[in-house]
Amino acid sequence: MPSWRSFGLTIVLAFIACGPQPAAPKTFVVPEASKAPVVRKFLPNASWVHPAPEAEVSRVFDLFYKARTLPRGGQFDVEALRGLVAGAYADYTMPLFDREVTDAKAGVLQQVTFSGISVSVVEWFRGKPFTATCELPCPPPPVNPTPWFAHAVVTRTRTEVRAGASPSQQTATYKFGLRRETSGDDGVIWVVDDFVNPANGGWVSQPPPISDLQVAAELNDFFAEFYSRRSLAPGHPMDLGRSDQLVEGSYKAYTMPLLKRTQAEAESGALTEVRYADLKVRLLSWDPGATQHGGLALAEVARTSFVTRPSGPEPPQTATYRFRIHRHVEIESVWLAVDFLRPDVNRWVSDLAGTTVLLQGAGHA
Repeated sequence: MPSWRSFGLTIVLAFIACGPQPAAPKTFVVPEASKAPVVRKFLPNASWVHPAPEAEVSRVFDLFYKARTLPRGGQFDVEALRGLVAGAYADYTMPLFDREVTDAKAGVLQQVTFSGISVSVVEWFRGKPFTATCELPCPPPPVNPTPWFAHAVVTRTRTEVRAGASPSQQTATYKFGLRRETSGDDGVIWVVDDFVNPANGGWVSQPPPISDLQVAAELNDFFAEFYSRRSLAPGHPMDLGRSDQLVEGSYKAYTMPLLKRTQAEAESGALTEVRYADLKVRLLSWDPGATQHGGLALAEVARTSFVTRPSGPEPPQTATYRFRIHRHVEIESVWLAVDFLRPDVNRWVSDLAGTTVLLQGAGHA
């Protein structure tokens, strides 16, 4: 979805008249978003060190819907709303609000009111601890500056009056995400920064769903790097640090000790080369909603490994393995191999905790 901060565009619509002479082209200039700085105001009667989520969030939405109210003969409070929204929700809602502002200025939209506003906080949690660097001696840190977050469900009835039409009403219930911050003193600043879009049931902050074709393409890139980091050649050591970043969960507990043993063999001179070729990745299934922070793919990976020792090369090993790979999207989209089907026992390593299995040699999955 285009950002409401995008540059204004000029759309030229040419209309051809029915008569012999063409009508003059008509133009419409989409207004640019306000370049004035966003002003965040402290929430009245709120204390940073004495949080009261239910009361504070209710007051936030009182201000929120007041800014969206259009009195007869008046105007919307655009700057007040800009100060109350942020992030993905601002990108979502401001273009919609701009249309209402345009209609109001044109006299098409004459009045907007809200009634029956009911607010319920369903989640309330604190973010990651505050960390900062400074030159010694460091000044005293702010008082507990870690932000708070809230999810709230809001029901309201919106009544609008348009020129030449009877008043219309819409009662709806929505879910919002909010962030509670402080500037360092006891003041509290709230912003609405997320929203569950009724059109698809997902948070607007979440990336759009991806196709199986895109998943397959990303997995090809993932396993190309996965096996490259596990490769060993003269002047090309294994990259255990990056390999560790590509795995998680049960598979990390299984594979990293094996990789470290392979590295130890290389350092001792007992192993001179490990390389992979003929890599083929096939997506078997993709569940985009497997977790709250990303989907889970089941993939089949075929490859041939070549292992060389001082005594000479070992016979090439061609094998096909199955992996579970998680697409983590909480901060950014990254793939992590989280599970592996051991072909010798036909069980996932996530099911093998506490059991005794044979160790794998160099060139393992």
